[in-house]
Amino acid sequence: MAEDKAYQEEQVFSLTLMSNFVHQVVNPLNGVCGTLDNIVQGDVPQGSIKQRINASRSQIEYCIELIRNLAFLAEYSRDPVLYRERHVGKITVIPQILIQAAQFFQETARKKNMKIHLVDRETQYKVMAEPALLRQVFINLFDNGVKYAHHSSDIIVRCHIQKKSNDLLIEVINQSEGLPKELWDKIFELGFRGENAQRLVASGTGLGLYICRLILRVYNGSITYAATGAGSVFTIRLPGASI
Repeated sequence: MAEDKAYQEEQVFSLTLMSNFVHQVVNPLNGVCGTLDNIVQGDVPQGSIKQRINASRSQIEYCIELIRNLAFLAEYSRDPVLYRERHVGKITVIPQILIQAAQFFQETARKKNMKIHLVDRETQYKVMAEPALLRQVFINLFDNGVKYAHHSSDIIVRCHIQKKSNDLLIEVINQSEGLPKELWDKIFELGFRGENAQRLVASGTGLGLYICRLILRVYNGSITYAATGAGSVFTIRLPGASI
């Protein structure tokens, strides 16, 4: 009986997760269709067409990244050891990955009068990782920040190499309501969504931060959360960094 109940709960969770995930993809695609219809029908001023097209492209790219989240989860869950062997990574330059990830959210952030600010864009920090997977980590974090941070605030990103360990530390800071300490680790669990997320974004998947932790584990890295006076701080640690 206990096994049957556990199986039923797992099935309900999987179906709920899939339903929410599909909703997250369909909504922006509907927005893209509406934008294209408006352009074709001549309802968009000539001077705004390029900006609308660029915004639509970002929405499509965002949907692609969401689907990659699900694909990564499926492949990794089947055989984590084999996945690590196949994705040993290559030299990845962190400022480039951060900038690429931030570009997905330019339009969404602009609507909330927000900016994603990389404090140091010049230092070429390098780590061994798959660029697409590492970019997904920051896409998920920036998505989280843009959704839940206060209007007219900045998402701050700071990087430095820890001298003793040679680990690269990356802090992603957003001005949002901090979580109580007992939830600091739980937010990385599959399907977890805090009260703020449930209240503000009912269609969230509860998948993004879980994926972040899994991806970083592939490269012996880690991610932690803390609430401070500055807001919510996510700290990523990646070993074997260089400049």
